[in-house]
This record gives sequence, C-alpha cells and structure tokens, in this order.
Amino acid sequence: MNNTMQYKGYTAIIEYSAEDECFVGQVIGTGHTIIFDGTSVEEIRANFQDMIDDYPAMCADLGQEPNTPVSEVMVPVSADIYAKASRKADHDGVPVRVVMETALQNFVAQHA
Repeated sequence: MNNTMQYKGYTAIIEYSAEDECFVGQVIGTGHTIIFDGTSVEEIRANFQDMIDDYPAMCADLGQEPNTPVSEVMVPVSADIYAKASRKADHDGVPVRVVMETALQNFVAQHA
C-alpha cells in the first residue's frame, strides 16, 4: 500500500484521521509546513494540487523563496558502511544508490 502522492515533483504523505473522518496530507521536503485534507481521494488530490500551485504565492506573502522539491535525501552513514555498500554495488554492477535504496525498502517492508 502506498500512502504518498506526487505532483510537480513534490511528495505528500497521506494518512486517514478516524477522529476527523477525513484524509490528511503533509507535503514533505520543502522546509515549510504544508498540510491539507479531504474526505475522498479525489478531494485530497485536488487540495494537494491546489496547495502546490499556491505554494509560490504563499512563500511570497511570507517574504520567502519557495523551496524546490527534494528528489533525493542525503542520509549520513559511516565511511565503513558506505565503502561496503559501494563494493557490493560495484560487484552487482549497479549504482550504490540502488543498493542503499533497496536496503531501506527492505527495512520498511519488514517493519510495516
């Protein structure tokens, strides 16, 4: 099950609030708090898209620049772990990013 939505490069995490009986979304990776909701998939998608379309104007009102969406996240790891992952990636003929992403996907799948 996927609880994210993408629009114009931005990603939002969507959760259901039983208390409020609606979906609640939060855009991640902007450095700003962008929250929206909706009572259906169609409504929350439309509200997400509206928030992203309005994001530059919201930032201008605050005297700030809008942040571009984060497509990659930097995760600090020890040099030893990175070296091992890099060797594994070279051995498998894939970018080290793929090895690390696969490891994170496996972790999430095991702990979901």
